[in-house]
Amino acid sequence: MMSILALARFDLRALLRERGPLLLIAAALLLALYGLFEGARFQRHAQAAQQAALTQEAGARADAKALAARYFADPDHPDFAGMRYFRSPVDIRGYAFREHVGFATLPALPGAALAIGQADIQPGYVRVRAESMESVRTATEIEHPARLATGRYDLMFFVVYLWPLVLLTLSASVLTQDRESLRLRSLLLQGVGSGRILFTQASARNLLATALLVVTVAGAAMLGGAVPRDGAGLAALGSWSVLVLLYSAFWTAVGAAVCAACTNRMSATFAGFGLWLLFAIVLPAALDAGARMAAPVPPRERYVQATRDALDQVNANTASSMARFYDSHPEWKPQRTAPGKVSSNVSRLHRAEELERTMAGVEREFAAAREARSTLFARMSLASPVTLANTAFSRLAGNDGARHARFVDEVARHQHALRGWFQGAIQRAALGDERSSCPRTCLGGYGFRDFDAVPRFTASPGLGQPAAMPRQAWLLTAWAACFIALALFALRRERRRQRG
Repeated sequence: MMSILALARFDLRALLRERGPLLLIAAALLLALYGLFEGARFQRHAQAAQQAALTQEAGARADAKALAARYFADPDHPDFAGMRYFRSPVDIRGYAFREHVGFATLPALPGAALAIGQADIQPGYVRVRAESMESVRTATEIEHPARLATGRYDLMFFVVYLWPLVLLTLSASVLTQDRESLRLRSLLLQGVGSGRILFTQASARNLLATALLVVTVAGAAMLGGAVPRDGAGLAALGSWSVLVLLYSAFWTAVGAAVCAACTNRMSATFAGFGLWLLFAIVLPAALDAGARMAAPVPPRERYVQATRDALDQVNANTASSMARFYDSHPEWKPQRTAPGKVSSNVSRLHRAEELERTMAGVEREFAAAREARSTLFARMSLASPVTLANTAFSRLAGNDGARHARFVDEVARHQHALRGWFQGAIQRAALGDERSSCPRTCLGGYGFRDFDAVPRFTASPGLGQPAAMPRQAWLLTAWAACFIALALFALRRERRRQRG
């Protein structure tokens, strides 16, 4: 054990005497801090946008309540002479379809600043309308050119893509420099095995560099407020640190295998960079292309055409569908108006429901195709350490696609409740107006002032629960073991060649 510690101290002292490694680590730490800064700034902007949306919602509700109080106190006031019902919150029709302002926000996790993930193309808040989920779908529609983001530089990008280059550079001279200087023979004569030299030096260098990275980032995150200064923030930093150590262990094993197989530093540098290209660029792109070909999603044009056909069908069958609707809800059935003659404002939400019912089969087909592709890609990602790390960092930060999908599901349930509430309010208002029609909007008819009773979105406790370490991340240890085995095989082959 003492010989290993002595060997590690000797190697680190020799490494510290050189300026190159120190400058490299210093530049890497600066890049890491810049990535943390970018992630924290993005998170601050996202939270500010969410707060602005909630402020807009509360302000619109307060303005509507004040306007309703003034209007119903004196409907004949000159200020209301040109008021149109479909553009006024004091009329249930105008409020439901135009003036209602409601937002759903995705709560941020304590480690959100550590990885932007997919948060730059999947917004953390959406406007919810009673009629349909179209506003939510278009907010997350990544096929639109405006949504084809190239990505942002953040801490996750640095750790996943740039940090491996630092580790490979630090370990490129392990054992290879001793071979070039012929110092390896003297070390072997002293009883120090090449395997001990390889793994001790590579582990010491990269472990020290990783420890500096973790301590620097964690300290800056706590001091700068990028993560909350509480137990949840410490837990998020702890999980992030463990993941960084696992990822660094994998690339340390890769560097050890490269140095065991290469005879000089130049060939080790090129081999390491080639493996980085393979694991960081080629393999993830191949997995993505394979998932797209093996589990294709129907073309978008088909969905658009199906929507148009369903809308034509709903418009053509309005009378019969309204008759079925009032058969199911006799308490809302008008006494003087035939179902086919009901105002479009009264039947609008029902037609939206009919459109969803008609589109249900197409929606299920597209949802099944997307789910099949996501499931296949998740299974295939086991063959890519970089993809595993990328997914794990995003999940720890809460900015992954799976969490956003759960958020959209909760928004959909809220939207259905909101539409049902407005449906009942509009139908009861139509009955009141039928019994006693008013020349203008009035209470007892379409007049509306119960703004506080309108459902509001509240995220479930599970959506705000910090994510645990993904189980797939521990597969990085298996990948590291594979490259350690390759390094041992290369060393054994070298010893056989020397003996022969």
